[in-house]
Amino acid sequence: MTNNKRLLTKDEEISHGMKIQSAAQASNIILREAEAFMQSEPSSETTLRIRLIINKSKNLEYNFKKIEEISKALIAELSPESYAKEQLLRSNLEKVKEGGWAKGQMIVRNQGLVRKLAMTHSSQYVTQDDLIQQGNEGLIRAVEKFDPNMGNKFSTYARDWIKQTINRYVDEQHTIKIPEYLRNKIMRIRKAQNTYLQAMGKEATLSVLASECEMSETEVETLLSIKPDAVSLNKSFGEGESDLENFIEDEKSLTPEDAAEETMVKEKLKSALEALSPDERVVIVRRYALDGKGKATLKEIGDDLGLSKEAVRLKEQRVLRKLQMSADLQHLSRAE
Repeated sequence: MTNNKRLLTKDEEISHGMKIQSAAQASNIILREAEAFMQSEPSSETTLRIRLIINKSKNLEYNFKKIEEISKALIAELSPESYAKEQLLRSNLEKVKEGGWAKGQMIVRNQGLVRKLAMTHSSQYVTQDDLIQQGNEGLIRAVEKFDPNMGNKFSTYARDWIKQTINRYVDEQHTIKIPEYLRNKIMRIRKAQNTYLQAMGKEATLSVLASECEMSETEVETLLSIKPDAVSLNKSFGEGESDLENFIEDEKSLTPEDAAEETMVKEKLKSALEALSPDERVVIVRRYALDGKGKATLKEIGDDLGLSKEAVRLKEQRVLRKLQMSADLQHLSRAE
């Protein structure tokens, strides 16, 4: 029996990750078959059922339960002579089932990481259960995005997905969203302001606006303190039902993908530097400002190490050649 509290080994991470990515590819094959079926049988009950599944499902290629449902529906519609197509669907269905199992294992066996990161937050706006739930959403996306061929430990990759998902959720709880009824009141006040200004040639007082809009002066003052261009972030936008906040890009924050990639690059660079001798490490770290300080000159490094400027230059060249041969940094170069 599997111990769900035990972290996955590196070999298990690679194996499960490969199964998940293989299942995603199989999902796309099944979806292409589903699309072909729906075009040939646009009015059938199975077509309507598949369309309903597709329309209601997010990130469908990794929603292995739904893909399994679609695949079984397609197989049930095949005629006896469609042997090749049935074999195609069944072989890919098996990959989807294996991927679903592997995905479940990676999620369950990393619950400790989610709880640990959720515990680092303390907010009066958010409960621990909510933080764990949000962390699990980040974990699921990390499981789906994880590429075992990159050679990185999954927990390193998943950590940033989980942290960013939790952080964004916590930030959202502090965001003041203007309800639509307050937005309407603000518009009414603004309209009264403009009407009065055009008629009287001067700004309306709070008492005039309060009387005109049937509000108290305090309420008018409070509503006017809200920026005129403020809108409700949860207002439906466009023809669909998407919230406006979904269209606002956070330009300052790294995406979870970029944050995870940055963390992995730092891990690889750290590993490569640890393989150097202390003097070699000092030369590279100070010469290229890897410690966050200013870039040091050859003379400054030489004075600290008791070496000549030329000796430091030669040592730098030797270390750079050594780093070029580092398996960690070569792997990063291939990944780019």
